Amino acid sequence: MADRDALVRGIGELLLRDIATAGHDLDGYALIASYATDGARRIAGFGYRDGEPPRAATPKTDVDTLGARLDALREATAVDGAPRWSACVIQLVREGGRLHAQFAYEDADRWELTPATLDAVAERARPR
Repeated sequence: MADRDALVRGIGELLLRDIATAGHDLDGYALIASYATDGARRIAGFGYRDGEPPRAATPKTDVDTLGARLDALREATAVDGAPRWSACVIQLVREGGRLHAQFAYEDADRWELTPATLDAVAERARPR
């Protein structure tokens, strides 16, 4: 089994590299990864700056590597006999270099992005 912490750190490194490459000046970042019942993966990212509204910042580079690491993290966090998480939120805070991951098993719909939920979900994902 892959080391869960190492997988989260590796995902964080990819995100930091993408943020730097894109030239974003952000205080925080959140990546939301969700999996449909058919296994299809969906990724969305948001950048945060000084209390401003969230801005779309879905990763553009290393997307295949990022997806593979998210898939590996989902497998590494699996518990025998229990369903895998349906959504994961990875938050980065620039100050102090904090990295946090949370997993949604039963309440994954709170991370579902639709035109009607976009603003609320992006704000809910804001790193604190």
